[in-house]
Amino acid sequence: TNDAPATFSVGDNTVTWTVTDIYGNTATATQVVTVSDQEAPSITAPSDANVSTDPGSCEATVDLGIPETADNCAVDNATNDAPASFIVGETTVTWTVTDIYGNTTTATQLVTVTDDEAPSITAPADATVTTDAGSCEATVDLGAPETADNCSVDNVTNDAPASFIVGETTVTWTVTDIYGNTATAAQLVTVSDQEAPTITAPSDITTTTDPGSCEATVDLGNPETADNCSVDNATNDAPATFSVGDNTVTWTVTDIYGNTATATQVVTVSDQEAP
Repeated sequence: TNDAPATFSVGDNTVTWTVTDIYGNTATATQVVTVSDQEAPSITAPSDANVSTDPGSCEATVDLGIPETADNCAVDNATNDAPASFIVGETTVTWTVTDIYGNTTTATQLVTVTDDEAPSITAPADATVTTDAGSCEATVDLGAPETADNCSVDNVTNDAPASFIVGETTVTWTVTDIYGNTATAAQLVTVSDQEAPTITAPSDITTTTDPGSCEATVDLGNPETADNCSVDNATNDAPATFSVGDNTVTWTVTDIYGNTATATQVVTVSDQEAP
């Protein structure tokens, strides 16, 4: 006979055998049964995780969850190689379960982090300028915007023309981060034309009174005018007829933005008609 159990536990198990003869004499001997656990535990990793970066950070803190584990004997522990925080992109987390006899099994969990946070931008101050000399437009130094991002700014662009026309133009600045998120800000550029037009009056005129009259009707001619933008009109303060003597005519040119310039023309009338 022996004292062996129905099943043997892990480790060394001593079985004592006993022999008895027909007169009741006995003797014993022992047998060692060594049982080892080589069956690996099982593990199911938590579900894959898809998260966004933490506000103001280019990384994400992630609640990974808890894996499901089991073993024919008993689980000792379950660990993983996850970082404290996850960078943008895909990171594979390896979970490892170990049973009380050192057998291990692994499973993986995929953590995907995206950057959905838009960068920030403050446009340069609004600009108020005058047209370039001799031009109806202005070249403008717009300055540089202030930008920031939780990860990193890739580029900053604007839709400004090479030169600005008279009036108000809105420049839209756009900042783009390294993950394609964008933000915009507006800058107002105001251009005014303060350049006066130019005018050259017609030549001075010397003439005589009209027959039978003490005054003269005079064809004054036309002034020469120009402007960096465009001339609106040219007028004068000439009377319908000119009296004997020196008469000063003032010519005024006005451009399309209200700037003016003047020039004078002298009309000299003499009376040479005999009484």
